[in-house]
Amino acid sequence: MTDPSTSPATATIRPRRNLRWILVGVLAICLGGLGSAVLYSSVANATSVLKVNRTIYRGEVIGPADLGPVSLGTHLGVETVPAERAAELIGRTALLDLPGGSLVTPGSVGEPELRPGFSRLGLKLNPGQVPVSALPTGTPVALVPITATNDGNAAGATYRATVAVAPAQLPDGSTSLEVVVADAVSDPVARLAAAGRLVVVKRAR
Repeated sequence: MTDPSTSPATATIRPRRNLRWILVGVLAICLGGLGSAVLYSSVANATSVLKVNRTIYRGEVIGPADLGPVSLGTHLGVETVPAERAAELIGRTALLDLPGGSLVTPGSVGEPELRPGFSRLGLKLNPGQVPVSALPTGTPVALVPITATNDGNAAGATYRATVAVAPAQLPDGSTSLEVVVADAVSDPVARLAAAGRLVVVKRAR
């Protein structure tokens, strides 16, 4: 009779490997490597382009603080302007509304367009001669002369205009405003503006 104490050692039991979890692990490693490669490629191919720091309305002049650089990766099909060209755009005009945070496109900034038969005038207005509410570019306004009681020639004259550049407050408390008017009335409007005799009335769009 065999003594149980002298029987061969029990064979070591090997754990069973779950093939499904092995495949999941291999797949995770592959995806991680692919993601790293894509991220590296995106960073390596990133370019510095121009974005809009604040909302710029059509007709406004671009200032030094209005544009800034942003790093952009692969952007197939998206037209942009390189950041190193920022100095070329300063002093030029927004040809369409540029929302803050958007990218600058080649056709969005250029020289202002003026239709034949119209003139663009700069006005300097005293407090009370321009509405305190917003007058964005494109707003229709009426330019009403301030007339004396004995000034019958100008009485009742009102000139139609469109805001070309939104009002800006000047250090002396006055307001600057650029408008577009018909050529036929540009001279009298300029003379009235120089004399400080114009009031801007906001019209409905």
